[in-house]
Formats: sequence, C-alpha cells, structure tokens
Amino acid sequence: MTKVFASRVKYYIRTIKMIVGLGIDLVEVKKISKSTKRDSFKIKVFTPAEIEYCEATNNSAEHFAGKFAAKEAFMKAIGRGIRQEVWFTQIEVLNRVTGEPFIQVSGEAKKVLNELGAVNILLSLSHTDRMSTAVVILER
Repeated sequence: MTKVFASRVKYYIRTIKMIVGLGIDLVEVKKISKSTKRDSFKIKVFTPAEIEYCEATNNSAEHFAGKFAAKEAFMKAIGRGIRQEVWFTQIEVLNRVTGEPFIQVSGEAKKVLNELGAVNILLSLSHTDRMSTAVVILER
C-alpha cells in the first residue's frame, strides 16, 4: 500500500460517522397539556429555558410535548432512564435562532453520552395539535 493511499484510508476512517444510539418517542399533546398545568411537573421535567420558550408560544402544549418526546427519545438512544440516574432536566431541548431544535446535556446524561463515544446528537421533532414525535440519533 502506498503512503498516499494509506493516508487517504486513514482520513476516510476518521470521517466516517457511526450510529451508536437511536431513540424515538410519540406523545399525546393532551396528556402533556394536562400535566403542564401543574408547576411541579414542569419544574421536574423542563429547564427554565425550556419553560420560558414554550410558554411564549401560542401553542405551548405542542411545544412542551415535543420537548418531552425528545427527552424520552434521547433516553432510549442512550439506553438509560430515571432508574439509572438520568433526569429529564439533564436533557435540555433548545432551539437555534433558525428554529432548529437541538439537545444539550449535563450531569449523568453527559457522562453516559461520553461513555458511548457520541460526539453528535441529531434531533428531529414533529407535532400536530394531537401528537408530538421525536427521533434522536447519536453519532460517534
């Protein structure tokens, strides 16, 4: 193998992404709407930034449901949940200026993500007035 070919092979191996986690969730907006009427639920599940964002929208229940679905999908992608010390508030679903959602993690959730070797979190959300869904893909 020539040096040029070997260096190209090494480059392609470094740039190839590998899926290390996949999660999906579907949530009824009505159930989340009922739950978010209680401040105790909101504080337990959502960060202050998430609450502020959702409450500033006209259809806050859909946004809360989408963020909840994303958190559940993320937990499935890492293969952990509350029983393994990963809490909802360690998984923060935020939005870029463009509106694109992204996930930011802390605490045990970040530790597990690092253990998996994941360096990229892909998130897709969709919702109607009745249902919200989220898909999370973790890449190494």
